[in-house]
Amino acid sequence: MKKYTILLVILFSISSIANAQNRKRNSAKVNLDKGKLTKAKELIDIAVAHEKTIQDAKTWLYYGQIYAQLGASTDEATASLDADALNKALEGYKKSASLDEKNSLFLELSANVLQLANTFYANGIKSFESEAFDKAIDCFDRASASNALIDVVDTMTIYATALSASNGGINDVAIEKYEQLIEMAYINPVIYSELANVYKQEENFEKAEEVLTAGRVKFPENNGILIAEINILLGQGRFDEVITKLKRSIELEPENASLYLALGDSYKEVKNNEEAVIYYQQALDINPDYFLALYNLGVVYYSRAFDLNMKANNLPFDKTEEYKIVMAEANVYFLKSLPYFEHAYTIDPDDSDVVKALRQIYTSTKQLEKLKELNNN
Repeated sequence: MKKYTILLVILFSISSIANAQNRKRNSAKVNLDKGKLTKAKELIDIAVAHEKTIQDAKTWLYYGQIYAQLGASTDEATASLDADALNKALEGYKKSASLDEKNSLFLELSANVLQLANTFYANGIKSFESEAFDKAIDCFDRASASNALIDVVDTMTIYATALSASNGGINDVAIEKYEQLIEMAYINPVIYSELANVYKQEENFEKAEEVLTAGRVKFPENNGILIAEINILLGQGRFDEVITKLKRSIELEPENASLYLALGDSYKEVKNNEEAVIYYQQALDINPDYFLALYNLGVVYYSRAFDLNMKANNLPFDKTEEYKIVMAEANVYFLKSLPYFEHAYTIDPDDSDVVKALRQIYTSTKQLEKLKELNNN
């Protein structure tokens, strides 16, 4: 009888210890529900360290809940209890999931994991907005890891990681994430142009064009991809191809003045000023106050006038009549450029190039009152 009594005492003691640890775990949850996070943390830390409760899925679920609340707290004193609380919450949920072999906690765990993922995502957005891109990537990665725990694939979070990496110049991560999105058939054409831009920064123009070609096949009417192709070609000085693609881009966005400006610039690059003038003017037809179109159109005429002016000044002294003829022609072009520079001046009177051009025009065409007024401003 004595042996049985001793055995019962031992078993009772073991049961009491286990129950005591379960009570600590359950008490931690009670304190969490009451908002007493400091006490909840103290109790759950004991429970997850004790051999009787360390292998219990519910223990780690509560651990995750408590640390998630600590990490998300806006109270400085509470948040300072553990600077790594959110990451510990994620580890707690991982441990709970691995121990919950019968999935009896799946619904409760899923709701908590999704909430944690949202917290990581929100922190990532804050870091992105403050241009702390390394930190943003870490937060978004942990949001993805949280989602993966319950077999949720959040493409928006992956995209946020890619965008953070590309903005931060962390190109290897950006390429990995953008290519992952393409493989997942993420329906957002911008990922093709953004990935191409990363390859452009790497000076891998061949790969950039390959990505954009694939994007154009998938989204043939998307002008963003076409414009990205144009930018790649511009970077390589391939203006004939740029002109062809810009005309297609204008078909897709006929009211986009910047496309006409770019087409005018491209024609100017290939020394076709007649076409350049046409497209600069079309840009102004859409937006009469478009500073760059005004300036660039003025430059087309001004450059011709300036060349003629230089030609006249280089004539021998005995070529008086020829000098007059050339200068007269120069002034014709100066006067053609004048209204565009004057309009540009009303938009930005501090632009030194506009002021310099106006000063030269007024001097050459002897508009002395306007010159005096300009110099006094």
